[in-house]
Amino acid sequence: MKILIIAYPSLKNDPRPYRQIKNLYKKHEIHCIGASESGLEDSFYRLKKYKLYFEIFRIFLLKLGLYEFYYWDKFKKRVFNSIKIHEFDLVIAHEIRLVPLALKIAKKAPVILDAHEYSPKNFDDNWVWRFFIKKYYTRLCVQNLPKVDKVITVSPGIVEAYEKNFNTNTILIKNTSEFVDNLLPSKINSKLIKIIHHGIVSSSRKLELLIDMMNHLDNTKFELNLMLVSSLSTKLYFKKLKRKAKNLNIIFLDPVKREELIPFCNQFDIGLIFLPPTNFNLKFALANKFFEMIQSRLALAIGPDIEMSKYVNKYELGMISEDWSSFSLAEKIKSTNVSKISHYKKQSDKYAKDLSSINDNINFMNLINSYSDKSTYKQI
Repeated sequence: MKILIIAYPSLKNDPRPYRQIKNLYKKHEIHCIGASESGLEDSFYRLKKYKLYFEIFRIFLLKLGLYEFYYWDKFKKRVFNSIKIHEFDLVIAHEIRLVPLALKIAKKAPVILDAHEYSPKNFDDNWVWRFFIKKYYTRLCVQNLPKVDKVITVSPGIVEAYEKNFNTNTILIKNTSEFVDNLLPSKINSKLIKIIHHGIVSSSRKLELLIDMMNHLDNTKFELNLMLVSSLSTKLYFKKLKRKAKNLNIIFLDPVKREELIPFCNQFDIGLIFLPPTNFNLKFALANKFFEMIQSRLALAIGPDIEMSKYVNKYELGMISEDWSSFSLAEKIKSTNVSKISHYKKQSDKYAKDLSSINDNINFMNLINSYSDKSTYKQI
């Protein structure tokens, strides 16, 4: 089949579209639209965005109700004019904001929306998003979800929300990571437990709680490593975090490449994922980093969330705090010992294959193959 994949981020660095391209490119003709190419596609079209300062002015168009004018900017028009001569058998659009473009390019071909998360409540904790953008995203869903063939998303809670509120045909494809079979749990230094958290800088995630946690731990026995990816819009918040971390045993690490992340994190002991439910998507988060840390063979320390705690409990992967306070998180980590941490790391190793992307890849390929005459993969 001739398949088009559309996503805003770098197709090589964003793990979800990259996994899809990697699964498809050997058996199908793959064309892509994105910020930068994956290196695996047959052809690539760059989709640019306005600079942040200009986009701030543009969002006032949404308050005026000029939705179509806002949507069809010069970059989308340019991409459409470049690619419109093609006839695709299937189009996969990442996030609802790219569905109108996908539908126009697809013509009569089916469109699959990889929604990632629940778009109508993306950043409900942010008043700017609620005031300027929420109505626009809700409108995108109301107008375009009935036109897509299927919806993919990342966690059971988000699947349920799409099906309940938009009557969609929604499929769960988790953000699992590729199975890494050449790693073993690293040895633990009983004198210094090394904790790692990695991810984007976002005030919604209340990263200051991770720093506050270190005020409740013995900094001679515990070390917190933060590998954070910031952007222009989060620069000030990132600086605030660094100031807050002074005089604590906290190390800010430079981000590593996506393909280096799992082996790099293997050197640590505890993978920290603490995502207070400040908005709908964080409430039902089943994060990339959760599955990446399992592949890194780490013990996990998480909050009492809905989705990830199911896995931690079922597979004995680590610790769950009693509530969403930094004190509760610290108390849970403080109450552990080297023997328990070693057990959790061994459990991550034991279930690394089961909790990898193997079955999610098969489910994804089953979905794609349902649009062709080829026989589907058998789920394992």
